[in-house]
Amino acid sequence: MDPSQWIASFRITHEQARRGSLTEGEHKKYLGMRDELARSLMNSQGMVAPEGVPPRRAFKIAHVFPIELSGLYKTMTREISCSGFVAVVGASFKEGDRFSFALNLSRAAEPLSGFAIVKSVVRQTASAAKITCAFDDLGEERTSTLELALFDAALSRFGT
Repeated sequence: MDPSQWIASFRITHEQARRGSLTEGEHKKYLGMRDELARSLMNSQGMVAPEGVPPRRAFKIAHVFPIELSGLYKTMTREISCSGFVAVVGASFKEGDRFSFALNLSRAAEPLSGFAIVKSVVRQTASAAKITCAFDDLGEERTSTLELALFDAALSRFGT
């Protein structure tokens, strides 16, 4: 199948999944399609999913989502995946810091909230640093919500 036809087919199935109108068999096929798209995106980035992690849970995307850290600092994600995010902050975070976050995935939905742990800090300027953070046990429901938003972001790159 032509890649543009595949994306069009995936987009239709993705919208049906958003509405909850897929049968169990169709949903299983849809998850396979998610893995296929994620694997393709990861290949283009020179990445491979870690052993035992489905590609749909391992791919990352450069996308801007508003995020609030520790209830105090508002910033935007630079990259995001189901396992964590990268953001530039003006606050002084250190490796190992654990903090709360509220991630706005869409204007219509409540923020996705939880905890994250700083994995690395790279000073950008005297007052700003790029932090790489891992989500701390989002759980299945919140991870599924995030995964759906990441595929929305990925599809936005392909136009209509």
